[in-house]
Amino acid sequence: MQKRRVGVVTGATHGLGRAISNHLADLGFDLVLIARSQDRLTDLAGSLAATGHRALPISCDVGDAAQVAAARDEIVRHYEQVHVLVNNAGIPAPRTFEETDFEHWDAVIGTNLTGAFYLTRALWDVLAASAGAYVINISGTSGRRGGSSPAYGSAKFGLTGLTRAIAASGRSHNIRSTVLYPGAMDTGWRGAPVGVKPARETMSPAEVARYIGYLIGTPTEFVVNEAVLNPIEDLWL
Repeated sequence: MQKRRVGVVTGATHGLGRAISNHLADLGFDLVLIARSQDRLTDLAGSLAATGHRALPISCDVGDAAQVAAARDEIVRHYEQVHVLVNNAGIPAPRTFEETDFEHWDAVIGTNLTGAFYLTRALWDVLAASAGAYVINISGTSGRRGGSSPAYGSAKFGLTGLTRAIAASGRSHNIRSTVLYPGAMDTGWRGAPVGVKPARETMSPAEVARYIGYLIGTPTEFVVNEAVLNPIEDLWL
């Protein structure tokens, strides 16, 4: 009997992360849900269980090396392999240089960039054992064009370099990697109202998640190295 595939999603409990978790569940994955809020994790895992899906919730700050190591140990206790890792966890940052202090920088780089490295590195052997694993790093259009926020832009640019390093080291293990640059999404980021803007101006998280599902389902002989996703009203980067 073929074993079920396992997907790990960080920042799993709201916005795009929740949409990705739901879609991977619909594709038949067993899930590892990683986020900081235990209450939100319990809610999401419960909703998935109610529809017949299996999910392992792990409360973890991905920017904390000790917590990531503990999460890795819990994952391997439950699963021999990890087939998909989506590094989606991210926090907002002050918008300008003047507003950004050292603590802001450390927090944003720690979660948005270092966290992706920590978890990928911690699971590297498990990914390599999975005969065709896929690592997807969620950047954003700030990772292509930058912006006024030094911490946020630097973290998102850094994910491009990290993804290329994963591709270089992962090739011999048949580990594929993609960096996604999504534009405006209807996720409530920074407290924005949800369901107000028309679809031409903001993307549905469910549709972005569906695109990720498409990537995962492509043949293992090729890879989409990077992709920019935008609502049609946004300017070409």
